[in-house]
Amino acid sequence: MGIREEVDKLVNDRGAQHKRLIEYVVRQVKAKRPLAEVLEDPYVVNRSAPLERRALLEEPEIVDAVNDDVLQSLRRQLEALVGE
Repeated sequence: MGIREEVDKLVNDRGAQHKRLIEYVVRQVKAKRPLAEVLEDPYVVNRSAPLERRALLEEPEIVDAVNDDVLQSLRRQLEALVGE
């Protein structure tokens, strides 16, 4: 299974931990923290793998909260980590 399929699977998984990560990221971004910095928080890193962090970048709530250029850059960086 490729990265895109894995990301889709994680995006569509509405587990409690994934929802908490989404809420945390959105809250931090709305508090004017850079998305890249939020994704490196111990709270996020300790609760997710790089692929899961990549999946967060597809969540509608997060997409709505950040600039598209920022999303594209972070998507590329996280995909490089998981080896697409």
